[in-house]
Amino acid sequence: MSRKMLSGIAILGLLVLLVGIGSSNPALAQDPLVVIQSAEPVGLDPVVHREGPTYSVTINIFDSLLRKTRDGQNAPGLAESFERDTDTSWIFHLRPGVQFHNGEPLTAAAVKFTIDRIFDPDLASTRATDFTWVESVEIIDDLTVRLVANEPFALAEHFFTELQIVPPNTVTEAGDVAFNEVPIGTGPFEFVRWDRGNQIVLQRNENYWGGAPEVESVVFRFINSAASRVATLLGGDADLITDPPISAQGQIENSAANTRFVSATGTRVVFVGLDTVQDSPLQNVLVRQAMNYAVDKQSILANLLGGLGEQTTTMLTSQDFGFNSDVDPYPYDPAKAMDLLTQAGFPNGFEITMDMVNGRFINDTNVAQAIAGFLDDVGITLNLNVLEFGAFNGAIFSHQSNPMYFASWGNPVFDPSFIFDFITRTGGLLRTIQDPEIDVLLNGASATTDQDLRRDLYHQVIPLINEAAPAIFLYKQPVLFGMSERLDWEARSDEFLLMSDAKFK
Repeated sequence: MSRKMLSGIAILGLLVLLVGIGSSNPALAQDPLVVIQSAEPVGLDPVVHREGPTYSVTINIFDSLLRKTRDGQNAPGLAESFERDTDTSWIFHLRPGVQFHNGEPLTAAAVKFTIDRIFDPDLASTRATDFTWVESVEIIDDLTVRLVANEPFALAEHFFTELQIVPPNTVTEAGDVAFNEVPIGTGPFEFVRWDRGNQIVLQRNENYWGGAPEVESVVFRFINSAASRVATLLGGDADLITDPPISAQGQIENSAANTRFVSATGTRVVFVGLDTVQDSPLQNVLVRQAMNYAVDKQSILANLLGGLGEQTTTMLTSQDFGFNSDVDPYPYDPAKAMDLLTQAGFPNGFEITMDMVNGRFINDTNVAQAIAGFLDDVGITLNLNVLEFGAFNGAIFSHQSNPMYFASWGNPVFDPSFIFDFITRTGGLLRTIQDPEIDVLLNGASATTDQDLRRDLYHQVIPLINEAAPAIFLYKQPVLFGMSERLDWEARSDEFLLMSDAKFK
């Protein structure tokens, strides 16, 4: 074994020890709050990872400069106050006396260190595309930091709510690999251990600046089968499960296990991404439009989501800023789909593969199979390639997926840029179309804080995106949970599993 490997193992052990030393309550609770979600985090370093199942865990371990309230507002977090001193800069005043779980103090240097790591090419952070607008970070004093953007950016304050700060000394001493396995933040819960493939155990931070949570410990477990998650809840081995099947509502509500089915209006958009850069029939816009006509979204919503979702126009609904009510969603019209395929040179259809994950969102496997059935009706043979969650994310984020991928994207700010900039703009995190005219409008809307101008630009771009069909536009899904009656916790539309809000009855 190399000296470098031995050093990494020793530091990993030291980190575990530091977590225990930093806690005033090192003993784990005998009766933890058990949360079961569909997928396991890829890693726990928030500078590198922001996938949904990862964020559900890290939001409990780390704090950001600002925090997102239940109603979608941006509120003070690690920064007790801030001001925008120019159109492109913000000054943050950090809370005095805040410490990371191992005792390292929170300082302005930690904020700069965190942002610098995001742009470290060796880390290949998926967060880098979130912060391309950041030009520099200036330390004014130990508790004051100034962030400067390269141009005005409308959603900057939202991203400050997702800028989870890491401890510079700890990360430097431990190394990136070790910190990804044993994270240390300032959040309401402290990391205890990660049993890969099984569970992540957290215990409350007794010295949390926002007040110690009522729940002593939280265990996150991972079951990709929705039916198995429901069975675990009904068996009394879980307090909260994510994304139960719609069909299980009666079973959960009428169970003798004292459980309930909970729903909230959702922000997550479900769609099929169409990668037009790869050499495939999807490079023809008529094919992409045909696919949208071929899939009966209303039937999927009624039969597979219990009527609780809402069909999108492009990837938006009327609740989203800049929504253009003059643009209609694609109706179900298989005859139109076949006519477009003939015009595109595919009168007999074609065969193509779609990547997907089983159990990531509501009834996803059945929805994918329904999409395959609708496409088969117009002559398109769709092969479903089921991947493990980490492999799926790796493929789509690196643009190495099959030409079609079945995905979802949360939009907690109800703003088109949070969808379009990642999915339909050239160079976005996901790859679909590359259209200079669309890019100009999207870039303009993201680079101004004039809300009237932004609304006008989105009204212009939405018809273009609808016509370009970078995806099979589907729906916004509701937020669904199964809960034990002993748990007092309110579901959030942004899906955040923030357990500092939870308590037992």
